[in-house]
Order: sequence, then structure tokens, then C-alpha cells
Amino acid sequence: MGISSMKDTQKRRSLVPGHPAIPSHGSDYGNGRVGGAKNPRVTAGYHKRLTLATYNGRTLRLDEHLAQLESELSNIRWHILGLSEVRREGEDTLTLESGHLFYFREGGQQSHGGVGFLVNKVLAHSVEEVSSVSNRVAYLIIRLSGRYSLKVIQVYAPTSAHSDEEVEDMYQDINKALHNTTKTHFNVVMGDFNAKVGVQMCDESRVGPHGFGSRNDRGQMLVNFLEQEELFLMYSFFKKQPQRKWTWRSPDSVTKNEIDFIIADKKRLFRDVSVVNRFNTGSDHWLVRATLSIDARLERHRMIQSTLRPNQLQISAGSEAF
Repeated sequence: MGISSMKDTQKRRSLVPGHPAIPSHGSDYGNGRVGGAKNPRVTAGYHKRLTLATYNGRTLRLDEHLAQLESELSNIRWHILGLSEVRREGEDTLTLESGHLFYFREGGQQSHGGVGFLVNKVLAHSVEEVSSVSNRVAYLIIRLSGRYSLKVIQVYAPTSAHSDEEVEDMYQDINKALHNTTKTHFNVVMGDFNAKVGVQMCDESRVGPHGFGSRNDRGQMLVNFLEQEELFLMYSFFKKQPQRKWTWRSPDSVTKNEIDFIIADKKRLFRDVSVVNRFNTGSDHWLVRATLSIDARLERHRMIQSTLRPNQLQISAGSEAF
């Protein structure tokens, strides 16, 4: 498998369309900063379906592992794949022989853990920025149109063998990725959270009615984070058969839990979230995949309406005036 490497010993800098590391392939996306008839993405009527996925493949340490991953991906629909437990040394952005863009950041001691992204070649030249906050949290920014962009944050949470303090540090890192990096109109957080959220409790609005299993303490920490950041646990809003709900199984195949999630701030964009159980590179995790439908014209209309519509504070102030 051929790889062209963009080595950089410093902190991974932002990538922009046209950067040598981002291939310029013909596609229905085009380059966000170049107009023309072959680039429908820059028009006001931009409407696109995107497929995002997250996967803990347990290791991508060797190029053979990466080749196996690409082979499996060739059988499914995908645009952006977030990766947990990459286990490669260092931090780099690579253009693979396939044209796909591969970013990774190593984990802790002995290169365990780590996060990364694989971006389909049809979307690679729309990548504006890819970097990391820590070895557990990386982020990717995709330019969708002249006005709108999408931030995807990939997470690999500490296991139960680690302290709650380490989990809290991870959530602080996600917060930084959301708020201390380039602002985007759409935000998605996904990855292996090593947490069981289970079914919806009481009047929870951030968790949907189609959860799986029971909740543990780490799951409650995740729900608290959803409430704090006003995010939605997207998998729980789509009804699926039980065998399409769990994302991890124990070595003896007895215990099955849902611990890999896709989370978002705009629930309305999602058309489906599901486990792809035919995808297999030898991991004990299943790939979780979401389909998004983004209509730039409709989003602009929503934005205009929200600015024209009076908020509750304005209504209260107006009523007090009389």
C-alpha cells in the first residue's frame, strides 16, 4: 500500500483546500474556495447527504491493518470515519494510495490508544482543518459550502480501569474542541465512550426513547455532558432491532453493550444511525454509521427566522411595558 507522508514534528497545523496533503479529485463536492459549473457545492441550493461513521478497530499500528480497514470500507457507503485506538506512533496526516486522507495522533505510553480520521477521497479536498486537543480527542473541519462547515470530533474515552478524573479531563478536552477551535454551524461528537447510557430516564430530552441496556456511572457522566452542551445522543432516536443496537461484545460473546456513540447539536439533520455488523477487521467493536441530510437553503431560512422571531426575554420585556 503506497503512502505519501506529510511529516511535521510540530503540532499538526491546519489544512486548507489546495494544500499538497489534500488531493484534488473530481467529485460532486469540489473545492469550497473555487467556483464554477463543476462545483455545485458553492451554490445557495447546496443539498448533500453525508455518511459519518465511528469505529474502534483496536489497532492500526501496521500498514497491513490500514489496508484491511480500507478493504472493508470499500464494501460500504462512507465519507468520514472517526477512529479510536489507532495505536500508531507520532502524529501525522497521510494521503493514501487510494486517495483517502488519514490523520492520526498517538495514544499514551507505548502508543496505546490514540485517535484519528479517515476521509474519503471525494471529500478530502474539502478538509479545512484537522488536529487534536489531546491523545483522546481529535477534530476535523469540513467546508460544506461558502457559508456552512461541519466539525467532527472523535473520542476515545478511558476504560473502567482508569479514574473518573481522567474521564472528566476527556470531557474538558471535548469542550475545548467544541468551543476553543474554529466555530462551525454543525457539530458532531463521536467515538468509543466506554460508557453505558441505556434507556431514556424520566423526561430526558437529550436521550431518545430507543436506548439499549442499563446505565452505569460513566453513562450518567455522558448524559450530564449532553445536557451541559445541549447535544443529542443520536443512536437513541432511531428504533432498531436488539442485534443492531449493541456496539461491543466481550471475548466470550456473552456480554454485549452499547458504548460507541454518535452525538450532535442538530438532531434534525440525521436520517439514520445504525450499527454495521457486516463490517469486520477483527475488532470486538462494531462500526456505527450515521446518514445526514444537509440543505443549506433550508438552514439559511431557519437562521433568518430565528433572528426575526422574538425570544422569551423580549416577549417578557414587551409585556412588562404594557
